[in-house]
Amino acid sequence: MAGAALRDLLRRAEALTAAGSPVPCDAETAMAEIVAWSRVIDRAEAAIAVRLGVAEAGKGQQLFGRRSLGAWLAAATGSRVARAGERLTLARQLSRLPDLAARLAEGSVPFGAAAAIASAVRRLDDADARLAEPILLDLATDPAATVEDVAHAGQAILETVDPDGRLARAAAQTERQHLNIAATLDGMGRVTGLLDPELTLQFKTWLEPLAVKNGVEDGRDHGRRMADALAVRLSQGGRRTVMHVAVTEQTLTGQSEDPAHLQDGTAIPAADARRMAYTADLRRVLRDADGALLNLGRARRLASTDQREAILAQYTTCAREGCDVPAYLAEIDHIQPWHPVGRTDLANLAPLCTPDNKWKSRHPDRVEIIDQGNGTVVMRFHRHPKLHPRRRPWQQPGQPRQQPGQPRQQTTANPTTTPAPPRTSHPTAAPPRASHPTPASPAIPHPTAA
Repeated sequence: MAGAALRDLLRRAEALTAAGSPVPCDAETAMAEIVAWSRVIDRAEAAIAVRLGVAEAGKGQQLFGRRSLGAWLAAATGSRVARAGERLTLARQLSRLPDLAARLAEGSVPFGAAAAIASAVRRLDDADARLAEPILLDLATDPAATVEDVAHAGQAILETVDPDGRLARAAAQTERQHLNIAATLDGMGRVTGLLDPELTLQFKTWLEPLAVKNGVEDGRDHGRRMADALAVRLSQGGRRTVMHVAVTEQTLTGQSEDPAHLQDGTAIPAADARRMAYTADLRRVLRDADGALLNLGRARRLASTDQREAILAQYTTCAREGCDVPAYLAEIDHIQPWHPVGRTDLANLAPLCTPDNKWKSRHPDRVEIIDQGNGTVVMRFHRHPKLHPRRRPWQQPGQPRQQPGQPRQQTTANPTTTPAPPRTSHPTAAPPRASHPTPASPAIPHPTAA
């Protein structure tokens, strides 16, 4: 009978979720149906938990050649291992939590809260679990409480009941921690891992101060800001980065855009290689036609130690407007780019944190240099060019913007302006746009750069 009822329930669920089933058009109805479907899923999770208890008692994983019931569950349901473990923990604890089992079966407790309660009591003995169950159930049914609140309450109960086991639990957490860095197909790295509470706090304390938003124009999300903060910390102001990059002289001097290569063979853009060279030690490496090393030249620091100390005496933070990264953690950047004509003079050096230095090297035409008049500069980044329209070729500094509907004027070497010549009907007889072209200005103008 139970099997027939279950099959009927499955048939009705399939009919409701079929491709042709009606989907509500208004948000309120859709959200109401989402809640209803969630309750159905919670009831299904309750049924799964009860049946997992039967499967574990009968060692059902052996029927399918699996070493554990969790491994079988993850493979059979196509779920993550963590999700399968959560289900299995709930199934193992339901026999000790009769009130929770009843509430879960009737649908008055959501699966997430039930899983949090089961996880909280799994380290308690039967007597303590019976005492903790009503406390956690009351919290789980409180509309103002969240699943995280239930988990925190369970941890607080565990700390109260077994304070002597705190050291053992901390040691167990440390044993579980790990960190993995996997290369993706496009050459990036995916970082995953699990850290114990102490290392987590150290890591956050190390990065969070450098991951705050830098004004309203900072469109980076928290994850991006944390990655940039990690780059700043690891760079140590460009002083302690140890990385080998193979680049030709032609690429380094801008005569070629051939990519450089990291020591693992990953190709990087020529512009990035030149940016790295600004704060790196350069060595001349000669190889034969087969790639064998013939000669390794001596290192040469582009910015000397004395120059760095002088920069730190002038600046307290990164020179980019709005950036609070301390100057001692920043790299020493060439205000007028080292390639092709920038000099390594004190007047042409300023601190930039690693993310800002990278952005400046990739968008030199969107950086405004503001001389402070005291030997320092502020760099204003125009990250959103649409909000900062560039000057038109015919518009000179100080000239008011052209109003809509007015004829466009052209500027010559003479301060007076003349109207643009009228267009002709002949397609090949277009007049020149200006009688005297304005010379191109450097990408990053700076009056104090040598």
